[in-house]
Amino acid sequence: MSELWDLYDKANRPTGDVLRRGEPIPEGRYHRVVEAWIRTPDGRYILQKRSMKKKNFPGYWSCTACGSVVKDEGPEEAMIREMQEEMGILLREEELVLDRIITEFPAHYYIYRIEKELAEEDITLDPEEVDDFIFLDKDAIMNWVETKHMTKLSYYRDFFEAWT
Repeated sequence: MSELWDLYDKANRPTGDVLRRGEPIPEGRYHRVVEAWIRTPDGRYILQKRSMKKKNFPGYWSCTACGSVVKDEGPEEAMIREMQEEMGILLREEELVLDRIITEFPAHYYIYRIEKELAEEDITLDPEEVDDFIFLDKDAIMNWVETKHMTKLSYYRDFFEAWT
C-alpha cells in the first residue's frame, strides 16, 4: 500500500488535501518531514548512511533518522516511528525537543534534538533504509559536511553551534 500525506499551506495550516507519495506536490502545498539528531552524553552525534536503495540521497550521510509524516499522523508520532523503523531506537515523546521548523517547498521540515544514552549495540539498522551509522563529535560533523558524501543543509552550522 502506498503512503498518503496530508497537505498544508505555506503557513503550515492543513488544507484538507491528501496526496499519494510519488505524486507531484502542487504549488502552494507542502507535506511534513521530520528529522532528528541524537546526541549522547559524551557529546557525540549519531549519523546514518542512507541506503543505496533510497530514491533521495542514496549513500549519503545524514541525521540520525528522518522521514515523511503520513496521513493523520503528528510530527512527534512520525519521528518516533521513523527512528524505530530506521535505527531500531525507541523514543518517548518527551525526549523530542523541537529545535526549528524550516519551510522550503515542498515541505515543512521539523528538526528535533534528542539527548540519549546509546551505544553501538543499541542500534539495529533496517537495511532497506540505512546502510551504516557512526558516532561523531560536532567538529567532526562539520568536517564531514565539507569533505564526505553528506547532505549539506543550510541550518547545520547554526544548529550545532546553538546546541550547548
